[in-house]
Amino acid sequence: MYWFVLSIYILSKGSTDGIVLVNKGSYYLLGVGIGMLDLAFVVIWEQWLVKPLNKRITTIFSGFAIASIVLLLVLPHAIHYFVDNSLKAKNYSVCKEASHQWLFVEDIVYTKGTIECSEKITKKSS
Repeated sequence: MYWFVLSIYILSKGSTDGIVLVNKGSYYLLGVGIGMLDLAFVVIWEQWLVKPLNKRITTIFSGFAIASIVLLLVLPHAIHYFVDNSLKAKNYSVCKEASHQWLFVEDIVYTKGTIECSEKITKKSS
């Protein structure tokens, strides 16, 4: 979850040199983190404390589990859509040479109109 918080901070801070890196992989981690915390609490409650979960607690943590799955599937795409629209409105464009994708994890590099796009940008922006 630290990587998620750090990525949101870096994205909200923006870039002074005209290069913005959007790491979609880190946004999947909020849903994963909430789901793992939910699972850890349930395991500690039932196995270590040897207390059965009552109906109210089961309902709450079932809701957290469903919310974590929804966040896992929706949040990265929603953030990417919002960032893409706001950066394109500020005259940024996607630098395909510096962007990278592996399965569903995607690093998207945006550059301001005057900056030349190349693979070397990723070393500078990281």
